[in-house]
Amino acid sequence: MKNIKKKNNTFIFVFITTILLVGLGIFLFKYLRQEPDTKEIERKWLISSVEDIPYDLSKADKYDIYQSYISFSPEMRLRNVNNGEFYIFTIKSNMSIDGLIRDEVEYYITKEEYEHLLTKKEGTTIHKIRYSIPDGKGNKLQFDLFFDDLDGLVYLEIEFDSEKEAKDYIQPSWVKKDVTSDKRYKNQSLSQFGIPKD
Repeated sequence: MKNIKKKNNTFIFVFITTILLVGLGIFLFKYLRQEPDTKEIERKWLISSVEDIPYDLSKADKYDIYQSYISFSPEMRLRNVNNGEFYIFTIKSNMSIDGLIRDEVEYYITKEEYEHLLTKKEGTTIHKIRYSIPDGKGNKLQFDLFFDDLDGLVYLEIEFDSEKEAKDYIQPSWVKKDVTSDKRYKNQSLSQFGIPKD
């Protein structure tokens, strides 16, 4: 009977914690917005290796990112950027079937808020370096180089102002493949399941 009671208590605790997290996300999303709803329109490509990138990354803006999730559904993400230079809490929702468009709301948070939310972490924290550099054609290229369990994974991401612009964009010849619609390559999935086995 004692074991049954312990199991029931654990289930109740997990259930209540999940409800509270979902409620927190909905509350923040609906009532504490610091800006209007924003759409993230983004394409993503897999790159075979960093050597295939035809840009001088030493001239790019560099961000050292530790990325954690406190909920996968709805997606609630934490970022520690440049070893505490700033912290970001992000809520993403309503992803289109092709993976191209999502609703996204971001908030700058304090170190104390970050550390408190981090205690609710799910999955594995992702460590990556992001290099951001203009391509000379009006686009900002963002290269993500992953470490630890995701070592060797390299992405190119580009955000666009419109769906048409994103779909009309001709992918570079030096990328391996477009993984925009492959949910296995979303950071949320990487945090849960690691590098996809193609």
